[in-house]
Amino acid sequence: MKNLMKLQTLLLVLLVSSAMILGSCKKDSGIVEGDKTVLTATIVTADALSAAATATAYPQADITTYKNTLTAAKATAATPLTQIEIDNLNNAIIQAMATFKSKAYGFIDETLYLNAGWHFDEGTGTTATAFSTVKHVGTFKAGNTVIMGTLSTSPTWVDGVKGGKAVYLKGGAHLEVPYTTAFLPVNLSISVWVKPDELFENNYIISQNFWGGYKLQTQSGGKPFFTYKKVDGGGIDADNETDNSIKANLWNHIVITLNATTKELKFFVNGTLTKTWTESIKGIGPLTQTMTKPGPQPFLIGCVATDDELANDPDTPWMTWGQTPVTFGYFKGAIDELKIYNIALADGQVSKLYNDEKP
Repeated sequence: MKNLMKLQTLLLVLLVSSAMILGSCKKDSGIVEGDKTVLTATIVTADALSAAATATAYPQADITTYKNTLTAAKATAATPLTQIEIDNLNNAIIQAMATFKSKAYGFIDETLYLNAGWHFDEGTGTTATAFSTVKHVGTFKAGNTVIMGTLSTSPTWVDGVKGGKAVYLKGGAHLEVPYTTAFLPVNLSISVWVKPDELFENNYIISQNFWGGYKLQTQSGGKPFFTYKKVDGGGIDADNETDNSIKANLWNHIVITLNATTKELKFFVNGTLTKTWTESIKGIGPLTQTMTKPGPQPFLIGCVATDDELANDPDTPWMTWGQTPVTFGYFKGAIDELKIYNIALADGQVSKLYNDEKP
């Protein structure tokens, strides 16, 4: 917003300067014009930046403001100007370019901020290895046979969101990744593409110790839903309050960001911010970094809990709940491009991530 105000202020200054210059020219026809060679070259560069600017790289409002600024500057440049006025205008255009470039959607340094990430492009075998600095390995696991019975299956490979491959899950099929503290950063962003077969109420995408850590799923109403345990022991359940934002049989990009400093939880769908929860509205607070009973469990892709959790969690008697293939939490569909970041991504970073990955 500050940069946008700077651009708007610059536009006003240029317009006022233009009027003053034109007025002085009318009064004094004997103006000594300066050399516009450098200014002309700067305008060529500024025009090139304008022509290359797209909504996938910059907010549209900033594109519009920059182009308006440049139009005003070019109009001024076309009038008789002294050398001082030419130099001032040249510097103003250079500053406008620098300010506009600063509004570009942010680059995400994955060597610093990506704790785990999978492209799922193997296409064969029964493991998926992360491309992040730490090569976390997800091992294919069949669905729990006690709950799923004959419906239990193992993961398979299908076509991904943008070429490559993805994992396809049903019947409780999931991937298990050995636990590390990398899955519980202080600030958290989860980015993932999902293609659900149906809008199933308990379509679990990922889970880290479910209610004792966090879990991300989609609901039957077509809403992403995130649950996590706070440092103070409290729990948060939140969705994006936007029905039908997730579509069955289509690729959907979901991002949630949890900022421990601002205490905000944000939901993004297909690059667009759909909901922000705050501490004052919903008690948003930092994510716990401590895994209690039954202790740290594997990071799960496509299921709510491991067989060990299902059988041995002292606080959650899963097997006595009468869990069925209808009520149990597991994903039905394809999952691709899963990433876990240790920062709360900015809105522009999410938008760029979506535009870079969309089909």
